[in-house]
Amino acid sequence: MLTLLTYAPAAGVRCPSPFGLKAETLLAMSGLPYKAKYTIPMKSPTGKLPVLIDGDRTIPDSSHIQRHLETVHGISFDAHLTDRQKAIAEAFRRMVEEHLYFAVVHSRWIMNSAQTRDLFFKDAPWPVRHLVFPMLVRRIRRDLKGQGLGRHSPDEIAAFGVNDIKAIETAMEGPFFFGKKSASLDATLYGSLENIASSPVKNAMQEYCLGSEKIGAFLNAMREQVLDGRG
Repeated sequence: MLTLLTYAPAAGVRCPSPFGLKAETLLAMSGLPYKAKYTIPMKSPTGKLPVLIDGDRTIPDSSHIQRHLETVHGISFDAHLTDRQKAIAEAFRRMVEEHLYFAVVHSRWIMNSAQTRDLFFKDAPWPVRHLVFPMLVRRIRRDLKGQGLGRHSPDEIAAFGVNDIKAIETAMEGPFFFGKKSASLDATLYGSLENIASSPVKNAMQEYCLGSEKIGAFLNAMREQVLDGRG
């Protein structure tokens, strides 16, 4: 059986990491038997999460996990898509993982750092909560500036995130992105949008998601049809 090393449920979602939730969603879509093992990055074989264990093989990174399921297990997530749809899917995947993701990180770790500490580190020892956590926040702030998004004002960053979600909403056919059948892009979208919509951390991106009938229908479809109500 496949084993997914990932984060434990927290902050109102099955997995508080967009990439971890994406990986588990892909596994659920594949129909292959799997189990989720909750851990922390420091205890994983690669120092990061998610990680898929398949026999003696260790596959890190959600994109590599998808490729492994396709090439080794013969899963065809996107066989029903046209070449044009596949190109569109790649563009939206990059927007979500390389732009929207950082707006979410900024909201969680910079704008709402105290709430994030209490959500994710509530059971951690005092030194972790009050010494290690501030170091993490400083590192994330530095990384966001290096990435570029962190050089903008908080309002501008939130607006960037909302604009990304509006683009998804506009292009989505419904109930899934390309219509009635889910594809790998839907796993990417679900990983991020569920983390935005269901998190206790309030922000403009969440407000937009909760006010969107189309985004709400998409999240419900993913929870019910793909994750069998486990989301």
